[in-house]
Amino acid sequence: MAVSNFQQTIWSKAIQKELKTITSLRNHCDFQYEKDSKNAKEVKILSVTRPTIRTYSPGTPLTLEGLTDGSLTLQLNQYRYFNFEVEDIDKAQSVPGLMEDASRQASLGLAEEGDKYVASLIEAAVEDGGNPIGQSSTVISLTKANAVAAVEDGFAYLYGKNCRVNDTFYLEVAPKVFTIYRQALTELSTDNPEVLKKGAVGKINNAYVCIENLLPTGKVGTGSSDDTYYNVLRTDKAIAFAEQIDKVEAFRPQDAFQDALKGLYVFGAKIVRPDEIYVIKTAM
Repeated sequence: MAVSNFQQTIWSKAIQKELKTITSLRNHCDFQYEKDSKNAKEVKILSVTRPTIRTYSPGTPLTLEGLTDGSLTLQLNQYRYFNFEVEDIDKAQSVPGLMEDASRQASLGLAEEGDKYVASLIEAAVEDGGNPIGQSSTVISLTKANAVAAVEDGFAYLYGKNCRVNDTFYLEVAPKVFTIYRQALTELSTDNPEVLKKGAVGKINNAYVCIENLLPTGKVGTGSSDDTYYNVLRTDKAIAFAEQIDKVEAFRPQDAFQDALKGLYVFGAKIVRPDEIYVIKTAM
């Protein structure tokens, strides 16, 4: 087999690197459980309820309570793959780097699938009748006059849910929405390397502002199409995400003069801290 020019471990690491360096909805999630997901299909996230704090009266018996625990299950049950080939003639007659660029495009596609899944979780939570996550009570027609106030309402909600001021916050907005927020940025990525490293265009309050093309949308009223953006203010602990490159293989198909590469991407996500998400619903 003539595959000495690219080996499985090299391509797997290259694609994993691309996944890790793309700023997106999935990159604003909590990856701390990923190490526990190695060679596993799900991770059980454990929690213990806070003990009751009581007033002590000298000379009176103490009240003893039993601890209760809870758990959430993060399932790695999303499977995506790519499988492409490049003819030897096309490879020979192309600018060097054809396979490298093709693998990079594959990794971009995989990352986008992770983004879409995170967006679908947020959309489902917004439209759940039980209102499991915070959201603006109405759809806001954003203007320069009320744009910042909408974000401050989100911060007020999150702080009221015991989010800390020094938590890492992201404000993920649709491109059209960002045109309104552009002049409200208190820090610019061009002036602050830390903002740039986060893949953000700036900050409002203490949230990194990121432009996202894959944010969920919803339908309000009787229209036949989605007419509302779900812009998201959240901490980096609100959604857990874990991913695996289960297998990346270079191979030489039979009965053809071509190189081929296939890969399987396994991932999962779950909203683990719904009190740390606030959705600003804005008209398109």
